[in-house]
Amino acid sequence: MSFDDQAQEYFSRHRRVWEQKSVLRRIYKEEFFSRLLSFRKDGGVSVEVGAGPGFFKHTLPGVISTDIVWCPWLDAVADAQKLPFQTASVTNIFGVDMLHHVAAPMTFLLEAQRILVPGGRLILVEPWVTPFSYFIYRYLHQEDCDLSARPWELSDSNAAPGKKAFDGNQAIPYLLFGPRHRSQTLGALSALTPLVIEPFCLFAYLLSMGFKPVNLLPDVLYPAVSRIEKLTMPLWRRFAALRVFLVLEKSPPS
Repeated sequence: MSFDDQAQEYFSRHRRVWEQKSVLRRIYKEEFFSRLLSFRKDGGVSVEVGAGPGFFKHTLPGVISTDIVWCPWLDAVADAQKLPFQTASVTNIFGVDMLHHVAAPMTFLLEAQRILVPGGRLILVEPWVTPFSYFIYRYLHQEDCDLSARPWELSDSNAAPGKKAFDGNQAIPYLLFGPRHRSQTLGALSALTPLVIEPFCLFAYLLSMGFKPVNLLPDVLYPAVSRIEKLTMPLWRRFAALRVFLVLEKSPPS
């Protein structure tokens, strides 16, 4: 089986679970996609990088959905580290769970900086490391969570060795934008300014079991669980958040 065939089968499994689990669709639409759209700039071209199963396009049909492999529900094949868009031509770049899969994250961030128009935004939802989430990601998830990585140093010539397209290190967003190394990351991104770095996500997603076939959150209970999660977020955000909402805006030329 070719890599493209493997990728399509992987994404197709996610699409089957998506169709079967209405509570998972609600979580993505009401908690992930709504955040992405809340910081979208109007007008111009919007691109989704790492679109995979193609869920976000259902919410924003006009977005150009791309991934490194071809799938019939996507608009274009594009490597996030070498995006096929002209400099200063894109208003919004969206991504859900893609940054931590990129072999050279800084290369992608520099590409995003290149193709965004002044005032354009890179808008992402990614995994985030907290004491609780580290345990989940390190011991209960199929992807890696390696805090020893140094993604702010990576480039095309110094990418993660042996990296396969679907390999992921869920620590990457925290290592890039957490308090310890954020200044190093932003120092290399001269034109990108962070507008939002918001850890969030806990009870509802955990109980839904994500893209596993099992579900512990009945649809009827989701609204109550979601309200409790929002009300209590200040209490657990620093210690237990599973995700982060990131918004970076391109500054106008000086």
